[in-house]
Amino acid sequence: MPPIYKLLTSVLAFTGCASLFVTGGVNPLMTVGGIGLFPGYYRFFKGKPPAPKWVVGGLSILTILLFFFDSLVISNDYFLGVAHLTITFQAIKSFDLKNPWDHLQVYFMALLQLIIASELTHSVVFGFIFVLFLMALVAAMVLSHFVKEGTLERVRLCYPVPVISLLTLVFTLVFFISIPRVSGRMWGKSHTKGIRTVGFSERVDFGSYSDIKLDPTVIMRVELTGDHNGTFYWRGMTLDHFDGLSWSNTLQRSRIFREEGLFRMRPFEKERAVRQWFFVEPMDTDVIFGLADIAAVEANAYSMQTDAANALYLPAKMGKRFNYVAYSIVREPDLRDDVSRYLQLPEGIEKISQLARGVVERSDTDEQKARKIEQYLLRNFSYSLSPPPPPKGVSPLDDFLFNARKGFCEHYATAMVLMLRALDIPARIATGFVGGEVNEYGGYVIVRQSDAHSWVEAAVNGVWMRFDPTPPVSQTRPSRIALFLDSMRMKWSRYIIAFSISDQQELARVVSLPFRLPIMPEVKGEPLIILLPASFLAGIVTLIIVLKRLRWRRYGPVTARYVRLRDLVRRRGGAVSLSSTPDDVRREAEKVGMNGSVAEFIHLYEDHRFGGLKMSGERRSRFERLFTEISK
Repeated sequence: MPPIYKLLTSVLAFTGCASLFVTGGVNPLMTVGGIGLFPGYYRFFKGKPPAPKWVVGGLSILTILLFFFDSLVISNDYFLGVAHLTITFQAIKSFDLKNPWDHLQVYFMALLQLIIASELTHSVVFGFIFVLFLMALVAAMVLSHFVKEGTLERVRLCYPVPVISLLTLVFTLVFFISIPRVSGRMWGKSHTKGIRTVGFSERVDFGSYSDIKLDPTVIMRVELTGDHNGTFYWRGMTLDHFDGLSWSNTLQRSRIFREEGLFRMRPFEKERAVRQWFFVEPMDTDVIFGLADIAAVEANAYSMQTDAANALYLPAKMGKRFNYVAYSIVREPDLRDDVSRYLQLPEGIEKISQLARGVVERSDTDEQKARKIEQYLLRNFSYSLSPPPPPKGVSPLDDFLFNARKGFCEHYATAMVLMLRALDIPARIATGFVGGEVNEYGGYVIVRQSDAHSWVEAAVNGVWMRFDPTPPVSQTRPSRIALFLDSMRMKWSRYIIAFSISDQQELARVVSLPFRLPIMPEVKGEPLIILLPASFLAGIVTLIIVLKRLRWRRYGPVTARYVRLRDLVRRRGGAVSLSSTPDDVRREAEKVGMNGSVAEFIHLYEDHRFGGLKMSGERRSRFERLFTEISK
């Protein structure tokens, strides 16, 4: 067996296993058997005999038993159990490679591993591994064909392998672009651990923001189109009831359904809206984020939920990566619900009420009062993620306002809401994320866990006006290298993972634009319906032409000439087939009245092919002249 064939088999085995390891989703304890790949393929390269059948069979049975134990107890997941199983099986197979069928098993198992890995990760590293696997698989299949034909020594692999690999990549790209996009995922269960968040559940304990404000984990990436000035406030949900220790959301949810591809909250014009394309990492929340006021959402979901505060929710928590488009009219939302619920106050806030009246003294309008409270908190308090614990018997909020005078966003927002409510101004907590880093390499915004924030919405002048009493905090900017790498991940997510039917239509429209005539009617969906099939047909024709050329190159030049003669006899009416002998071809050529040089041509071919005579010098020249005469 050629060394290059052994090398390709080992590359495919290691590539399949590597695709699972880079996901970070497999259990290292259950994949320790993969270490056997190294001694197994070392034995394979050295030409040492395979392991005894009873050893291979015994290990295989043990691995299957371990698979059931893993799936039911250790991982408690059949999907991950299969991933662990394939790694161990690859190691066992490396000690049992004897015939070509064994190599095909390695190829199939490596392909299965890549399919599993595609569910466990969306990393760009997986993309490089996939390309390596695809090229190695094509090379191995081409090589195995030549080995089977017995023509490996007469073929220059430097031509067919790169060409077929390139064509395979091109056709993979064509299929990726042209196949229809459907809702849902191949596997129903998420195998990616969701990011823990706070502030986006029905009940939020006071002080829960202190830990996550130090977490740099990326929560989402956002592309924006449209006019937007100022700080980005990625609004999630609101909290309306405070019992002195916890905030909660008591609003009832109602279900809305998709119409014409959109979940509409109210009528709007797309041209005037700020369009935000969200690429959200797996999180433990069902909240949809966006700039207020969200008018509509385009998402791969059957239904959504909304409440009176214009918050949007998915049917289930974001246990998987999720992409959606939000259309926002950047303005203060109108008062569309009963605001009396936003005047609720817990017991024992008389001191806070007295402070609020003193702060807004000599203020006439509700907006002036709100501005004064906001400025009071901004100017007289300092930001801290680790304020000292309150004395025994003192509430955290009283300690913040009258003793420590330092805290984080939750302290500020809660204090302002209670002070406004004490003045009979309806107010509520809004939770989400604020700001983010604009990545100059990709033109999008990176939102991190540390950007989690809460602010205030007050019913002022007939709208819900936003106030943020929390002092600004300086943050360390990532390095340029980190931003560049993140932009690569974003492009992978945007143009590979999240490639949608709208992207298909836009790509088809752009590509077909130079070929459109002024008289062509504008038909909805025309580029997708016409251009992609036409491109696919053109690709098929190109592949046929290239493969036809490669057909001659898989033989030596002498045999290629003979094959062309055989085809020529068949086209002129001769009864020849792939199983016809040279004598059969000669007799059929005579029957159809071909040039008498055919007999001599076939004689020279037989001397070279079966007699061991080299086709060189004068014999080669004579052979070529005869072929030219016959072909006329």
